[in-house]
Amino acid sequence: MDATKPSAARLYHYYLSGEAIFDIDRVFGEQVFQVLPYADVIAHHIRAFLRRSTKFMVAQGIRQFLDIGSGLPTIGNTHEVVGALAPESRVVYVDNDLEAVTRSHELLTDQGELHRAAIIEGDLRLPDVVLGHADTRRLLDFDEPIGLLIVSVWPFVPDSDRPLEIMARLRDALPAGSYVAMSQSSTSEMPAEAQQTAAEAIDIYDQTSDPVTMRSRAEFAAFYEGFELVDPGIVYLPDWRPEGPVDLEDPARPCNFAAVGYKG
Repeated sequence: MDATKPSAARLYHYYLSGEAIFDIDRVFGEQVFQVLPYADVIAHHIRAFLRRSTKFMVAQGIRQFLDIGSGLPTIGNTHEVVGALAPESRVVYVDNDLEAVTRSHELLTDQGELHRAAIIEGDLRLPDVVLGHADTRRLLDFDEPIGLLIVSVWPFVPDSDRPLEIMARLRDALPAGSYVAMSQSSTSEMPAEAQQTAAEAIDIYDQTSDPVTMRSRAEFAAFYEGFELVDPGIVYLPDWRPEGPVDLEDPARPCNFAAVGYKG
């Protein structure tokens, strides 16, 4: 962990909670807010999609979840969402940020949840390490459907790391009947003026541990090869099965695509 540079996980936590783990997180977070004042709204859209897609999977009978890039624990963690609906569910969290791993382990320990949930230090770019980890194998049965969550992680995996090959490896490991929920940052459908401010925020992220890669709707769709898209398909984050009215004038609305796929 490099405390001299903010990470995507720590900045996301700052946007959601207002808590800066290190002073550098606050400095960079405020720089982002200066050019993208609705960065916190985007973060809450991401968190809300995670919650809705997880609840959807539980309703389809999914009782085990692999949450890659889970970030620092905050309100509405996956194990809390599924635990309220199906207490027998099991969750494996994965993150490459040591602070996220440490805090998550402390939370799970304090809540007495280690028998049905675990956090492992891992990286989406090393899927075999994640899939073969002892805690993954302890909690997840790969003969039964799994809910895979990769929410707001692909933006931090550049094309040079061959993300589609990584996704194919994860897809092949999932049993039939599994679901995957993913989101992807994008500027391609934002108004021209908003694209300029977003570009400035992207430049700020180039100075962090996790530079950002934007992708178009078509590029995001490629991650769902081998899956059947669940209705309503690929949409903006707030538009995926909303639980209330969607503000069509919300400037944060077109900043991310989201979808859930089914492996038949």
